[in-house]
Amino acid sequence: MKKIYLFILLLTWFIFSSATAMTQSSKDENFKTEHLVEATLLFNEIYDINISEGQYRVSAEFLMSWEDDTENFTSQFGDVVIHGPKMDKYMEQIWHPEFFISNAENPRITHYKTLDVIGKKYELFERFEVDLSIDGDMKAYPFGTLDLFLDIAAYSGNTNKMIFKPMDVLIGHHDTDHRVIKGNWVLKSKILEEEKRTSLNHGGKEKFSYLLSHINVQHNPNTAIGKILLPLLALIILSTLINYSGISYSERIRNQLFLLIIIPAYRFALGKDIPSTQYINLTDGLFIVATALAFFSALIAIYVNRIVSTGNNLAVEKVDRLSTILIPSVTILFFIILASAIL
Repeated sequence: MKKIYLFILLLTWFIFSSATAMTQSSKDENFKTEHLVEATLLFNEIYDINISEGQYRVSAEFLMSWEDDTENFTSQFGDVVIHGPKMDKYMEQIWHPEFFISNAENPRITHYKTLDVIGKKYELFERFEVDLSIDGDMKAYPFGTLDLFLDIAAYSGNTNKMIFKPMDVLIGHHDTDHRVIKGNWVLKSKILEEEKRTSLNHGGKEKFSYLLSHINVQHNPNTAIGKILLPLLALIILSTLINYSGISYSERIRNQLFLLIIIPAYRFALGKDIPSTQYINLTDGLFIVATALAFFSALIAIYVNRIVSTGNNLAVEKVDRLSTILIPSVTILFFIILASAIL
């Protein structure tokens, strides 16, 4: 009986999956648009990722394919791929998809473009590079993922004229051994999707097709731990242990003040490796904890050192016992506040 139930369940799942796929395929084939433009995006290089400034650079290839009357092309050029002035002159005679990159910080630099015909479809290829802006949204930095998105907007016609059909987003060519994502980042996931958005173009009432690629990258865990977490945790632990080292209070003051100089200097040294956000991320929180702990320990040491100068040994012992409880308690409190802010 269990086998029968299992068979029915699998059969139901198969039918549902097939129906969903057919429905999606039907939607793709029955768009109410004059040109359904199949789009494939390939990243040759992703580099200069600066999460502090919220920007990065890419070198990419973009292939657009759409059905149209191709007889004129084949009669003139046969199966030749055209480019340069010959292509520009021919494209003035036909409709073709045009786009700009919405999150570009300046106009893209086109290396070259080609036009070809495969079957009954035009294929327009472009290789370009561009500087892009991003949201450096990594609340758990140096952990978590960063969305390196590229936003391509069509403008040679609204959705009645053309719609992007996302085909694939690729990271480098499969036949080359080349690291695409530069720096201490690793690929986590990628997706290519289409959206329809209103634009001030054509009076601001019509929708245009937007093609969005999302390359989610993650900081290399080894780099995150070795470059950020371990040094910060070492500073916090060192600031705490100074209070139990048995050295004089004047030496404690000197060491804690030295840490108060080191901590902001290290924060400055990390520079563009830390995202600039309106909220406190994990790394910012650790810097705050380290600074607050060193400052709090320095205040206690200054206060006790003042009492020592008066010769009141009983008061010194009381404050010393209190500080051995208070400093770790404050440290734990700081971490609890940080965890609640991050989570």
